[in-house]
Amino acid sequence: MCFGTVACSKKETAKPSAEPTKPAAVSEAKIDAAIADALTPAAPTAPSKSDLQAGLEAQAEDILSKYPNKNGQDLLGVPELQEALKAGLTKLSKDKNLQNQINQSVSLAAKMKGLSGEPGTVGLDLDLKGYDHARKSRMVQAVISEDPKQIVRFLTEEIGEAAPELSFGGAPRASNGVALKETPLPAK
Repeated sequence: MCFGTVACSKKETAKPSAEPTKPAAVSEAKIDAAIADALTPAAPTAPSKSDLQAGLEAQAEDILSKYPNKNGQDLLGVPELQEALKAGLTKLSKDKNLQNQINQSVSLAAKMKGLSGEPGTVGLDLDLKGYDHARKSRMVQAVISEDPKQIVRFLTEEIGEAAPELSFGGAPRASNGVALKETPLPAK
């Protein structure tokens, strides 16, 4: 062992112990218990996001099969969706950040279309009547989740999908039903 600033030229080596160490003895019962424990699935925890999504998809398909002739607009009036929509929109009304996400999407799409995009000057007009089955299913899933984040995600995806068609195609309404309407500023 060396101490201080003096360099040591000797290397210390570990001295071998007199007896080699033996592995600890484990009973067969403990080994069997450890194997059984490793092979037993973990206790279910909170459902994963994919489990929740699968549940929403199944619920949406049940609702859509119950009302096969209803368009997207009419579906929002069925009892299974009416209360969920009310709950989700109530939650959304309390979250300014989520409201801003929608407003920013509308504003960006409006600017792409050549409108000013200033808050209060452009409104979102969403025609749900022409929705195909897949789009109705996504809408129903967002609504029955009662999760304002899912509702906002659905709306912003619809706006984002419509933006190129509205701006570069010059269409007054995109094929997915989205239109942007200028609203006059209130008189001062």
